[in-house]
Amino acid sequence: MKRFLRLMLALVMILALGACGKNAAEPAGSEADNLVTIMVNLKGLGGNIAVSDDDTEPQLEAEFPAQSAFLNVAKGTVVKILAEPEEGYHFFQWTVDGKAYSTEPLITVTAEEDTEFLAQFLPEGKDGKPVDLDTVKTLGDLLGLPDVGSGLTGTTYVYAFEQDGSTWRAVCDVSEETAQAIFDLDFDDPDYDRKLNDLIAPLPVRVIENLTENLPTQQEADQYLGKTGQELIDDGWTVHFYNLDEMRFGMTYGVYSYDIIFEGKIKDPENFNEDTDMGGLTVKTITCDGIGDATYVEAPEE
Repeated sequence: MKRFLRLMLALVMILALGACGKNAAEPAGSEADNLVTIMVNLKGLGGNIAVSDDDTEPQLEAEFPAQSAFLNVAKGTVVKILAEPEEGYHFFQWTVDGKAYSTEPLITVTAEEDTEFLAQFLPEGKDGKPVDLDTVKTLGDLLGLPDVGSGLTGTTYVYAFEQDGSTWRAVCDVSEETAQAIFDLDFDDPDYDRKLNDLIAPLPVRVIENLTENLPTQQEADQYLGKTGQELIDDGWTVHFYNLDEMRFGMTYGVYSYDIIFEGKIKDPENFNEDTDMGGLTVKTITCDGIGDATYVEAPEE
């Protein structure tokens, strides 16, 4: 009798494991294939966002309002997205893939494919029209244009923006006192954007550069043909990606990014070190593929 019970128990376990195995054998990712990713972010400064996917109206968090959101939802899910400006700003538009999508701060979308929505806000008094760059005196004259980054290097502040199909940047000199005040700002402060703008808006603009117009020509890029990878590294180039099978490297020099194919081989690809293993590589082909870091400036010598 005991043997019979043991056999029955073993049979039950086998059937249970078989059921689990059957479930595990279902096509992997079948549920994931039905999921859509909805991302919501800010394009620049000046506001906050909220989302909902349960038929309720999106509500901003009172204490810590969000500036980005990430949802994984089933295809066909209705998602509501709200943009709300901070004091001193107004909502301008939503964009998707760089194109205008809606000028309504509250939008309702149906999740059909992975999509990123960007909310753009402008300072009060700006309507998104191009700025006459010849009349710009301070950085406040530019704040609110579609920006592609800003940054402080030593006592130089750079604000990069888009206008007329080009990427531009304004370069400003900053006093040590103001630079320290910018550095001391707390990123977690809900009022961070306003405090930063209060500090940078009065900065006199030293120069405005059209980075797109100044993209290196092929002739200028070809001057690096035959140079070794180590020579480039020593001159200040940085590696941002590489494919050792094709010997293709993405490298950045100044504000521009380059696609480079090298001649030569890496002795130990598994332990490749870009700072020490590029001396035996020489530039075979090189093209400038766009703007890498629009805010890059050389740190002033001490």
